[in-house]
Amino acid sequence: MQHPFSTTNQMSAVAYTPRCPAMLRRDSLVLACTLAFLSLQAHGQSAAGATPQSQDASTDSAAKSLGTISVRATRASLYSEPDVNVGALGSKDPKDLPMSVESYSADLIEAQRARTLMDVLKNDPSVQNTAVGGAMDNISIRGFPIDWTNTMRRDGMPVAPYYDLPLENIERIDLLKGPSGFLYGVNSPGGTVNYVIKRPTRDRFTTMTSEVRSYDGYYGAVDTGGPIGDGQFGYRFNVAGEKVGNFGHAGDLRRTFVSGAFDWAISPRALLRLDFDYQNKRLAAQPVIGLQPDGSLPPQFDPRTLLGQPWLQYSTSSFNLGGRFDFKLTDNWSFTTQVAQSYNNRDAAFPDVYSVAPNGDILSGDIYLSPDQSFRVLSTNTFVTGRFHTGPLAHQLVTGVSTRNYEAREGGFRDVPLTVGNIFNPVYAPGLPAGSFPAKNVNKNYQPCVFVSDIVDIGSQWSVMLGVRHVRYRNDSYPASGGASHYEANVSVPSAGLIFKPLPALSTYVSYAEGFEQGGVAPYNTVNAGQYLSPIKSKQYEAGVKADVGNSLTVNAAVFRIEKTLQYVNTANYFVQGGTQRHTGAELTLNGRVTRDLSVMAGAAYLDTVQQDTGDASTNGKRAANVPRFQANAFLDYRIAPVRGLSVDAGVYYVGSRPVNAQNTVSMPAYVRFDAGARYQTHIGGYTTVFRAGVENLTDKRYWAAANYNAVWPGQPRTFFISAQFDI
Repeated sequence: MQHPFSTTNQMSAVAYTPRCPAMLRRDSLVLACTLAFLSLQAHGQSAAGATPQSQDASTDSAAKSLGTISVRATRASLYSEPDVNVGALGSKDPKDLPMSVESYSADLIEAQRARTLMDVLKNDPSVQNTAVGGAMDNISIRGFPIDWTNTMRRDGMPVAPYYDLPLENIERIDLLKGPSGFLYGVNSPGGTVNYVIKRPTRDRFTTMTSEVRSYDGYYGAVDTGGPIGDGQFGYRFNVAGEKVGNFGHAGDLRRTFVSGAFDWAISPRALLRLDFDYQNKRLAAQPVIGLQPDGSLPPQFDPRTLLGQPWLQYSTSSFNLGGRFDFKLTDNWSFTTQVAQSYNNRDAAFPDVYSVAPNGDILSGDIYLSPDQSFRVLSTNTFVTGRFHTGPLAHQLVTGVSTRNYEAREGGFRDVPLTVGNIFNPVYAPGLPAGSFPAKNVNKNYQPCVFVSDIVDIGSQWSVMLGVRHVRYRNDSYPASGGASHYEANVSVPSAGLIFKPLPALSTYVSYAEGFEQGGVAPYNTVNAGQYLSPIKSKQYEAGVKADVGNSLTVNAAVFRIEKTLQYVNTANYFVQGGTQRHTGAELTLNGRVTRDLSVMAGAAYLDTVQQDTGDASTNGKRAANVPRFQANAFLDYRIAPVRGLSVDAGVYYVGSRPVNAQNTVSMPAYVRFDAGARYQTHIGGYTTVFRAGVENLTDKRYWAAANYNAVWPGQPRTFFISAQFDI
């Protein structure tokens, strides 16, 4: 049974939702609601003749389970795709996997009005914020920073790095924790993030959303889709636009987005799926803040203060194109092939504040600029899935090949010795000083792979998972200064797990997995900036329990240990590899309905990290940077039964103390952040209408959200929003 916060292949027509308003400009509020109402009226004539959405028995059941927090029906997919995509294992029910998997649905994204990855994954206690200033979201999973060029996936396929993937066309986000070399090849040891694309729906619909928020923020979006003709074809389009401020403050941005998805049932056995998306986004460039001369944290300041320049923006223009063909060979065997092209062109802009005085004076800093960087990824994935028996043993076999060709034109930074002078009273320059930019470096990476996996059912309670992926890895670097370098490796990464289900609603497991990680690139502010380090292996031991409590609550628990070679900035300011980084932790998450009217998504994680055998007394035995020992979160949704259609929600997010650097010379204090909101669902002119209001960082808490490169990043200020959504 689906739970209110859980992933589902049926997208709710109007999500259950958030928050409580205040301090929004009256004219902005009136404008947003008026625009939404006018849009509704404009479509009224054509929609008036439409028939109500039909629901089959399974949809009715799902609607009833969601009814505690949402009185609207669910919207069924035209061609459903079950379970989660886990690379070399194909699509599987999470309870049949000996690994930790968490999924965050479009309902939750809509409920919290999430815009970026960290907005969603704040709900996971094993995810840490590692933002690199005003550029894009960056995260760690189980304490390990993600590998941007390999970790992020779109329908299981790699995407180009260094931009915020939009969420308007996302059905859910799957978070697979732990090394996934067997599942996806080269990757971060912390885990994999997979964005699952919204597909065409069985019933035709159009949803329009408008929103205003603090700091002159405006947002509008349209989501529309359905079948064509007799349902052999289907379509889905998403369009969105967003504006915050005028680039005079941190957090200001401009964004436009469009996407499309198309399904074609060529025959009862053959299905072709195509999709694309395009986004243009500009963010006010904002620095991470370096320490004071005595090594202490910088003074707290208003996080809306622009410490870059009004004319300085981090800009990305990204495009994704994907295709997938599924063919059912027999009742037990199927063939799948995928191809994806991902592209990102960015104007990199990084203002730096390396050191700051107690009075806010910037003691050292500059601006790093490199326009017209480009990143391309062309990837393929082809596999065969089959079910068969050998005596009493039932097999689920997956075998195939995959490729990933990556090319980057990056570097070529120009260093401009310019700062705003003081973090409390910035003084801005009139424009960029004249000067030229160095030539770009070129980096090419090739990753052809073969893989095979088998889940063997031994009776009704025991299963064994075995798998291996062989990666042929090659990296070619062509610095603009000359002296090309080439690195090649052939590596096999195995994985194994044992699953025991003593009850149908209870699954336990133990597993072992290895990973193969692309070596890090020395940060721009280190002595060996731009240097590519060698790939490294990781390994993980994990045990866990997954249980359904009653029909409405899911509980997951896991304990694990991950080990890998340590990468860090040493005291001589070189980015190096040395020693071992070991993370030992425990996680607990709850997801579903606690009472008839109360639903919850909550979690807690304990993580002990240690750096060993580094050969450096300043780091040996110390904790990993930016990783708290304890982290917890809870998001509660309560339906106000006496008032039909009204519900309220609240979120609380705790992050423990974290070292700023590998040397543990200073730590960021622990903090607690609160969110709150409300939703009212009604009908206007016969159309389902949802009004939402909320506030993020309710108490306007000042805190340090992340550490990176021996510098810190402030948490976002209190933000109010109000939105209106219409189903036509």
